[in-house]
Amino acid sequence: MRTPILAGLAAVVFAFAARADDTKPPQISDVQVSAKGNQVQVEARITDETGVLTATCFHRGPGGKAEASQMVKSDLDDTFRASFTGGADTEYWIEAGDLLGNGPATYGSSSKAFAVGAAATGKAIASSEPSRPKRAKKEPKPHTVAKASEPPTIQHGRPASPPTEGREFTVRSKIQSDSPVAVAVLQARPQGTATFTNTQLTRADGDNWEAQIPASMAHGTVEYFIAAKNQAGQMTRQGDGDAKTPYTLTFKGGGGATPAVAVGAMPAGPKPTGPYVFSDDPPARAAPGRPLLLRAQVVPATDSGEIPDRVAVLWRGGDGQDQITDMVKDDTGGWGGFKAELPAQDEGAVFFQIVACDASASKCGVDTGSKRKWNATAIAAQAGAAKPLPLEAVSTKAPPSLPE
Repeated sequence: MRTPILAGLAAVVFAFAARADDTKPPQISDVQVSAKGNQVQVEARITDETGVLTATCFHRGPGGKAEASQMVKSDLDDTFRASFTGGADTEYWIEAGDLLGNGPATYGSSSKAFAVGAAATGKAIASSEPSRPKRAKKEPKPHTVAKASEPPTIQHGRPASPPTEGREFTVRSKIQSDSPVAVAVLQARPQGTATFTNTQLTRADGDNWEAQIPASMAHGTVEYFIAAKNQAGQMTRQGDGDAKTPYTLTFKGGGGATPAVAVGAMPAGPKPTGPYVFSDDPPARAAPGRPLLLRAQVVPATDSGEIPDRVAVLWRGGDGQDQITDMVKDDTGGWGGFKAELPAQDEGAVFFQIVACDASASKCGVDTGSKRKWNATAIAAQAGAAKPLPLEAVSTKAPPSLPE
């Protein structure tokens, strides 16, 4: 009995390794579109060696703004569908990415969109691989793994202080899923480079998984994502607030030199201001139309101090109005971990401060060191967006006891 079992385990391990080495974007084929009344339905066969993570149908009316509709996978085969309001003059195109970040594969584009009223079938044109011939729909198998009600959830908190460069660093995360996790991957690259290195995460215990950033990569700033797929075929790619913005990790020099910091960000190390020490790493850029997730670790500045009673984000969006959003405890952020989600913003900039106070608000601190200084994050769809101009002002909602 031992030989078949070992052979089976080897096959599983080999399959998972092959998935981690996948460098091809998804394949889009057999695109079909139909219109009935004022409703349009687009469907396509989308396949990938690792698994399709996102499939989106973009559409717009004549001269209108493009809108995105998520395509939903059939439970029976590799067909993805999306429905939206439109007519014969509506234009559309499709984009798809896989679990490892390959792609996007595209069928059409913003500049070469297809009209719903034109010929509505086509083959994949977006991938470097030739299109696969159309296949008949698969009949449902009598014994298949049930679909999980939700994709895996990935919880990850960055270290409170920068790790030392030139040393292997372990990235830890918690991955939970209704269906067993089939494969989990750490995608890492030096900031400014184009290619991610994929490393499989291994289960430490329970829902805890870990992988190593090698010593050879542990220099300057490293960008990374954590991705997971369960046995039901559902996938999640987790970055800093969304699936497109990577986490960043800046390594400090062995001689204690100040680490390099990404444009628009602040050092991730502890910053004592008054009664509290703040550890956070504000993102340089966030995607428009998506909530902005902020995390921080706020601990007392002295051994006799206490965790703040209230931690909040003071922020200004495109309307220039001061607003305040309370942060909640973040179990993945360790002792003193907090998080908050700001509403989605249009392209432009968001300015914010993280403040912490005791119950009476007589002792307060701010992560920027002064109530007149703000963190600045560009809201832009493309990387390389210009850094927002610095803002120096006192929020109308700032506690009076904040330091100058």
